[in-house]
Amino acid sequence: MSDLESHDLGPGGIEPRDSGRDSLRGQLRGLRRAVRSDFEVVEGLRAVEERKEEIEGLLEDLDRQVERSARAAVITLVGATGAGKSTLLNALAGSRIAREGTDRPTTRQPVIYAPRDADVGALVGPAIVHPDGHESEGEVRVVRYEGNDGPWTAQILVDAPDMNSIDEQHRATVHALAERSDVLVVVLHRQSILEESAVSFVDAFAGRRQLLFVLNRADELTAEARNSLLEQARGLAAERWNAADAPVIATSALAAQSQPNTEGWSELCAALHERARENAIGGVRRLNAIGTAQRLEQLFADVEQEVGDDLDALPDDARDGTRALVERCADEVAERLRLRRADLTELLWSEAAKRWDGPGGWALRTGSIGSLGLGSAAALATRNPLLATGAAVGALAAEQVQKSVRERRVGDVTGLMPTASEFESWFKESLNGARVRAARLVGDPDGLGLPSVDSARGEASLAVEESWTRLLERDLPAAAEHSILRFFRVALDLPVYALAGWVLYIVARGFLAGEYAGFDFLVNALLILAAYLFAVRFAVRRGLAMRGNKLLDDVTARARDALGRRTQHVYDRLADTRSQHRDALRRLARLEESWRSRIGGS
Repeated sequence: MSDLESHDLGPGGIEPRDSGRDSLRGQLRGLRRAVRSDFEVVEGLRAVEERKEEIEGLLEDLDRQVERSARAAVITLVGATGAGKSTLLNALAGSRIAREGTDRPTTRQPVIYAPRDADVGALVGPAIVHPDGHESEGEVRVVRYEGNDGPWTAQILVDAPDMNSIDEQHRATVHALAERSDVLVVVLHRQSILEESAVSFVDAFAGRRQLLFVLNRADELTAEARNSLLEQARGLAAERWNAADAPVIATSALAAQSQPNTEGWSELCAALHERARENAIGGVRRLNAIGTAQRLEQLFADVEQEVGDDLDALPDDARDGTRALVERCADEVAERLRLRRADLTELLWSEAAKRWDGPGGWALRTGSIGSLGLGSAAALATRNPLLATGAAVGALAAEQVQKSVRERRVGDVTGLMPTASEFESWFKESLNGARVRAARLVGDPDGLGLPSVDSARGEASLAVEESWTRLLERDLPAAAEHSILRFFRVALDLPVYALAGWVLYIVARGFLAGEYAGFDFLVNALLILAAYLFAVRFAVRRGLAMRGNKLLDDVTARARDALGRRTQHVYDRLADTRSQHRDALRRLARLEESWRSRIGGS
């Protein structure tokens, strides 16, 4: 729970007398949480970053309003040097509690006139933090009065330093006090109505605080001058500060200290009581909160207008760009897969041979080098048996080396992807438009979920790897298992068994008859066997080559589909991000209406 949310007690640590305060505080808390939640969604937008200081200031103001909603009303007198703020405070308090004088600035530190049980902790000492982070030094003067008897029951009056003081610390202090107030009484005199420092100060709080304008020292003016200055003040209130209903009253606080019937004094007191009395302050605070919401609304409406087109177009731009990138990448992968056709076919032959236990399987397992070696060995056997044996062994060894190299090459997935430089070039060309939009929105294109070149290549590599791995671990073994039916294997093996049986019969008969078949007979039988197995191997491998082509087409299509799914994933992610930002901005750009419906105010 935040510090603001822990303030559950009213002034002096007792329960507030008006249960409506608790209701308002609860409503403001809920609204504040909703605003902050939406703000967290969009705060990464550059358009928001450019306004972040002002937005953060308004959100902090909402926090202070939540804190203040269960406390006494705070009415702060602000004005330029010599406007008579201290004199006005003394007149309102009915006693000389603030120093009046002619030296400038007279009020160097705030003077607070508060009920005895009122909590002024947020107004004194270190609690007043200036916009630059500096805290007030020295003591704030607090004058207490009996809350049940005084004219300002349960209300706090503050005499702030001059808002046009040459001392920057004084200007920061009055700004911080105004942030912690409900009503600002802008004290004017003939030289300060159009003074830039006074006008810009009121600009910062227009709408966020209830305003009441007092043309002080009116007894020093002619009737014509007084009316002219009042007209100027009313014009500023209506046209610049959207406060046409704010009272603009001319009076003399100095004269009112001794003459309560001074012109304008009763009107001023009535106007203050109308805003600060116990059963009216809730309405004042509601209007202040709505005014703050209105300021936020305008800021976020500007943001929405500025980023709307880019937000809406980004997902489609990213999808189209990613599709173009995927097509180029998929075409390159397909070309590289075609270069592996021979290796894949050899691997399929090998897998099929493992599942064929008969002579035909042995023939499949024997590659071209092995076949040539065995053929050479058979040719040399009659002349040099030792040389024939060496040729056969060498051929088989060379075949194993060739097989090992092929398997390692087939297992290398990285070789299927385009080079890093090729991919980066395609990436920039395809996604340049989307990345420019994202950069306008958040500065860093990756901030909205648009892939970087490394992440895009990683996704593409993963898609290809998954497709190729599935081929090697699942599809290829399944194809090898079903490529040669069992009865077909037996049919191809039968002639071999018949030849072997015939050779054994001839050898056995010769042995029994004392007539040897001869070495030439055996070599001829071996050559016949080799020729038959070669024919079987050729026919079977032709069929397996066709199956291998089908597998290659399947893995190419699967890789293309996998890359396409990642394209859709990018679009979905960006569309979701756009939706979140759009919804948050839409709510933030319509705060005033929703707040009025929740907490009232007119």
